[in-house]
Amino acid sequence: MRTTRKMTLALAAGSLLGVGIGSPESTVPGAGEPRQAHNNVKKAIRWKTFQYKCKEDKTVTVSLTDTMAKVLYDHQQYLMKQTQSADGNRYSDGKLVWWGKGDGGVLQEDTPDGNGKMVAKDCKLEKSAEENFGGTITGTVTYRQRMAMPPEAVVHVQLLDMSVWDVPPPLIAEVKFPLGSRQVPVPFELKVDPLRIDFRHSYALRARIVVGDEIRFLSELPTAVRLRDNASPHVELVLMQMER
Repeated sequence: MRTTRKMTLALAAGSLLGVGIGSPESTVPGAGEPRQAHNNVKKAIRWKTFQYKCKEDKTVTVSLTDTMAKVLYDHQQYLMKQTQSADGNRYSDGKLVWWGKGDGGVLQEDTPDGNGKMVAKDCKLEKSAEENFGGTITGTVTYRQRMAMPPEAVVHVQLLDMSVWDVPPPLIAEVKFPLGSRQVPVPFELKVDPLRIDFRHSYALRARIVVGDEIRFLSELPTAVRLRDNASPHVELVLMQMER
């Protein structure tokens, strides 16, 4: 059991040094200089997500950007383009059309006469997921051992997107601060840009306490955190001691 836990913590510590988790500057082997950022990187599309409750207890989730819509209904996602409409916001993929009118909307089959079969009707807007999430995660970092840490110890807390497979989880937000004269449990506050959150994804927090270049305490596993419909997430992170 002790060997297994030691291996788990070693793997977790190693993953902290993976691509996308460390410093934003990286060096080219042999070049001796930081790699310059490219200015031709395509900017990520930012979506604003809205939840609708419809007749017969149906649910439609609509994510909007300038001229596009992603409509999620009955476990199927439809990518639609904005089309001309004299009344409300109309998006279509040629088969289905989403009409958004004020705080309501309908999802129906797209036909030339505009009288296609209703798929979800009398939809009413619920509070958007972005509005529910306040953009701040609070909590505490602690460990079970009865020992004090030196004041120069630094606490790191990271928010990770756990929905990506076969690669290190992307880093969404991070906060780090010196422990100073405080001892655990120590509070933290992590600011998160809601526009970086896809509310269909799963997210988790990971933390570590570092003295110099040495990791003293580390999350054995990331701790799940619910962002959707959660205005003020609060999480307790209990860390495991690294073998020295």
